Amino acid sequence: MNPQAVLDLCHEHAGAEAEGDIDRVLATLVPTPRFDFFPLAKSMVGWATVEQFYRSQYAEFAKRVVGYELLGEWTNEQAAIQEYVVAVGQDGGDERPASYHVMSLMPVDEETGLLTGERLYCDDGFVRALLGPIYDRLVPVSS
Repeated sequence: MNPQAVLDLCHEHAGAEAEGDIDRVLATLVPTPRFDFFPLAKSMVGWATVEQFYRSQYAEFAKRVVGYELLGEWTNEQAAIQEYVVAVGQDGGDERPASYHVMSLMPVDEETGLLTGERLYCDDGFVRALLGPIYDRLVPVSS
């Protein structure tokens, strides 16, 4: 896949997330997506879990996001990387938002031309805020 097509796919995925269009988000993913979180070394794997996350938890997370800055993005024929900082409001709402630095690698499946998921390099606090109760369903990363 040419690098611009890879980047366009990643922008489609992120744009659909920003708009809360979950059907569009899911349409960018392979049938067996996996989201790996490092350095935690845990994964969210499979369509059912990923779909449940997007349909039940993502909107809750998005409501708590109070700021976002894309620091950079890079791409080649196999994947795109986005580096960003996201500010997430705390549960109580009285404290200052937590600021998380995130690096997201989004590989593309050669066969389908869809994202295989994401590899996110981020703080455990970000993963907990993002996944909510689905955090407890993470499994160890496997090769």
